[in-house]
Amino acid sequence: MKALDNLKSTLEYLPAAVRRSLQRIPDSRLARVQEIRLRSSRPVGIAESGREQFLTANGTLTLQPEAALTVSADDIARSFQAVVSYSVYSHEQDTAEGYVTIRGGCRVGICGSAVRQGGRVQSVRNISGLNFRIAGEYLGTAASVMRQVGQGSSLLVAGEVGSGKTTFLRDICRMLGNSYRTALIDERGELAAVLRGVPQNDVGLMTDVLDGYPRAAGIRTALRVLTPDYIVCDEIGTLEDAEAILQASGCGVRFAASAHAGSIDDLKRRTVLQPLLEADVFRYAVLLGGNGRVQTLRRLQTV
Repeated sequence: MKALDNLKSTLEYLPAAVRRSLQRIPDSRLARVQEIRLRSSRPVGIAESGREQFLTANGTLTLQPEAALTVSADDIARSFQAVVSYSVYSHEQDTAEGYVTIRGGCRVGICGSAVRQGGRVQSVRNISGLNFRIAGEYLGTAASVMRQVGQGSSLLVAGEVGSGKTTFLRDICRMLGNSYRTALIDERGELAAVLRGVPQNDVGLMTDVLDGYPRAAGIRTALRVLTPDYIVCDEIGTLEDAEAILQASGCGVRFAASAHAGSIDDLKRRTVLQPLLEADVFRYAVLLGGNGRVQTLRRLQTV
């Protein structure tokens, strides 16, 4: 299973004691791990199906914090250096936004003290915690939704943090990319997980990946040079993103994208999405209720 492979690839970033403990856990259970949380001078947390337990030195999980393995501030610092490839400066923008994407598309959330400039977070210092979110590739996750909406429709994937939007969108990209010219704008490297120019995840035979491009710039580049039928992008978040999507949609390009929302009504209230919804860019919206489960599928266009 790809999630298990991705988890094992994170071991090199972890403190030695944590790595040894995880290696003692059977693969059948290790494959269910969703998050590994390192907190300075506190027990190591392991999340399965949204429930957090603590990791012991012998590779078992417990609800008793006094029996758990702990990590020091030095452990956190060394792990953070590994996450940023021993170059804090080159990942300064990522850390300012709160996370870094590592090999396999896994996202590492960063806790620490914000260094602010002009009201914005410029960087993070005194790193006190790291949360390794294990990326998974589950083929067929979005198949039932795609059968209902058809592959000729634009689709917006919504959900809260941890609902499985990225995994769901990756599967949509795979299916679209096997039938249509598809451009994937993978700003954070979480969808395709490109390594030395080769996607590590299956994103479709006819999918061109623009890895590391900011969404708006990537969309415009794809429109100019790739003649896509579809553009796929994760987490629409700015008015510039919306403007680029409107431009490409006006040229006949269809979209599969995701956005943060707790309900379809929340989705409609988001300022950045309103121009797209008013322009009928997306025919359908799907709301995920957790672990990639479809909670609601709603048609947005009335005609």
